[in-house]
Amino acid sequence: MDIMFRLNLTALLCIQLLSQVIYAEIAREDHRSKEVSRGDSVILTCNISTTNAMQINWSKDSFLFAYSFADNQTFSNFTSHTLIDITLPSKLNIYNVQHDDAGLYKCNISNPRGQGIIVWNLTVSWEPEGVDPSWFYLYTLSAVIGLLLCVFTSAVCLYRKSWTNSSNQESNILSLVQFCVQLGGESLQVSPPPLHSCAVYRANHKQRESVQELQIQFKAE
Repeated sequence: MDIMFRLNLTALLCIQLLSQVIYAEIAREDHRSKEVSRGDSVILTCNISTTNAMQINWSKDSFLFAYSFADNQTFSNFTSHTLIDITLPSKLNIYNVQHDDAGLYKCNISNPRGQGIIVWNLTVSWEPEGVDPSWFYLYTLSAVIGLLLCVFTSAVCLYRKSWTNSSNQESNILSLVQFCVQLGGESLQVSPPPLHSCAVYRANHKQRESVQELQIQFKAE
């Protein structure tokens, strides 16, 4: 009887070990992926039942988080912005995601029947960081002011050039003109006055016993 009992016990132990090996071999990895922008936060969830679970592990490269349900013991060497709450160890939280956070995150939950594995492929987009709205408005306002100054300066330059050409043309015309006043066969020639001035020319002509006086007024503007 003792020999038979030992044989049965050995057989049961073999069956139990074989069952664990078989379940461990057929454990499948559920692959999932998620993309997040740099600076955002993300939560990776291990959707595996923790009923009768003995231990849960999160791993990425050389980083490891391990929590034992039976002993209530925790080990983690993840960085400070990667947090796992022991009250809810099936969720991995990453705050302020950076490019070096991209990669494969593996969640492994072991129970008496075997293991459940979920692998998250996290990618971080290479989009540039957002611009502060205040700096954007200031930059836009500076650009608008600069454009207005350029337009105003160009208009002033064009106006001054046009006014200078017009003044030179008027001066040339006046410099070529002579005024002639004729009184009884005698003539008086005068040069035009400067621009924006007023000149009075007076000519006296004596004929017989009377004096004729002619006053000429010219205003150049």
